[in-house]
Amino acid sequence: MSENMQDKLEEIKEKNQTKRKKEDKKYLVIMLIMFVVCGLAGFFTGVLFDKLKKAGFSLTDIPQDVINTLAYVMPIVFIAINIILAIITVACISKAKRELKAWDGEDEEIAEKIEGRVSIPLCLSSVVNVINMFMFSVCVNLDINSTFSENKEDMLLIANAVVFLLAMAIVIIVQKKTIDFTKDMNPEKEGSVFDAKFSKKWEESCDEAQKLQIYKAGSAGFKAMSSVCMTLWIVCFIADLFGNVGLLPVTMVFIIWLTGIIGYLVGAAKAEKEMNR
Repeated sequence: MSENMQDKLEEIKEKNQTKRKKEDKKYLVIMLIMFVVCGLAGFFTGVLFDKLKKAGFSLTDIPQDVINTLAYVMPIVFIAINIILAIITVACISKAKRELKAWDGEDEEIAEKIEGRVSIPLCLSSVVNVINMFMFSVCVNLDINSTFSENKEDMLLIANAVVFLLAMAIVIIVQKKTIDFTKDMNPEKEGSVFDAKFSKKWEESCDEAQKLQIYKAGSAGFKAMSSVCMTLWIVCFIADLFGNVGLLPVTMVFIIWLTGIIGYLVGAAKAEKEMNR
């Protein structure tokens, strides 16, 4: 390497180091200011909650008549959400099938449009699946805390269980129908929704562009999970100080947060090993 080239590299290196030092100082100051502001906000919030607690103010309980009403209403809302999902799925797949029949097999824009239409119920089913878990917990909690007779409580519990099973069946059928349609349109796709290793097989059958999209989506999901966990930790911590809810909520947030971080790091390490092979 010539002396002129070495001099240029050294000059670029010095400029980069100077730039990094300025950026580090700038962001360090910003971070310290944020720590101070958050610390002061936490301190005054804690003082306020302590005074309210000593004054006898506590989190309000839900009135019993509201609980009884919700115990009847929530199962209806529960199944209605899944029926809406089924209707959207039928509409999307029916239209996608008509568009597929009219497709000449060459226009990529039409193919992307069809795939985008079918992805709507698939994405919604993933969201609804999580909602189903939450709704079932809410329904059971309302049933337990209601003041109905024992026979009515048992009937409500059975009704909630039936609604939950129907809801899960709808989600599975929706996912199967959308996956089957995608496989008909793209024969190279592999995997069954009933297979425990479906995600792995499906990913392996994707092309490089699709895999890159999956990885970007996974990274975005990890960032969103970290932000939500931070917010939930703050909420649970304050709730424990003020409402004495115990350590269970903050412990559950800790488990989810830590699992997500470890899973991300392990996945990143595996991906790096595969790239270096």
